[in-house]
Amino acid sequence: MLKNLGPYAFGFGYPMPVLMVATYNDDGTVNVMNLHEAMRTNAGDLALCIGPRSKTHANVEKRRAFTVALVNQDLLAQVDYWGSVSGRNVPDKFERTGAKAVKSQFVDAPIIEGSPLVIECQLVEIAHGTNFSTVLARIVNVAADASVLDQSGRVDSLKTGMILYDPFGTSYVSLGQRVGTAWGEGKKFM
Repeated sequence: MLKNLGPYAFGFGYPMPVLMVATYNDDGTVNVMNLHEAMRTNAGDLALCIGPRSKTHANVEKRRAFTVALVNQDLLAQVDYWGSVSGRNVPDKFERTGAKAVKSQFVDAPIIEGSPLVIECQLVEIAHGTNFSTVLARIVNVAADASVLDQSGRVDSLKTGMILYDPFGTSYVSLGQRVGTAWGEGKKFM
């Protein structure tokens, strides 16, 4: 039997990948934030939920480009810090962690070194909400480290070591095991 937990138990939703959203500041330095509210649309775009008062939001509006990268355990401490402080209040928060970045060859945004998978994006539009904006972006390129590819050259999510944010326990968890094949498990009912 299900136990009713009330409307606020859902909090920030269900476990989602922890992502880094990286942009350039006006002076060319790197700004990065921790984000776990993003999804791919059916049209193939990327939709992110970003607070309109954040430095990242301002940079995306100005530069019209950004990168989104998966986080693994090697980057967890840095990403947790980047999500704990604002780039408006701590403009050198990226540099303080000792992390490194290189310029994307496809968009005007940095790629944070160490991530196993990076999505390079160009802004399409921003839908402004009360507390958050939906940032809609066209995916220009996806780059992956060879170590996370399977034999056919596709990304193997279990090899990425991606971290998920668990809002129910306010913790970070790792991706588990493969438990089935999409569009295959239900064939027994066909």
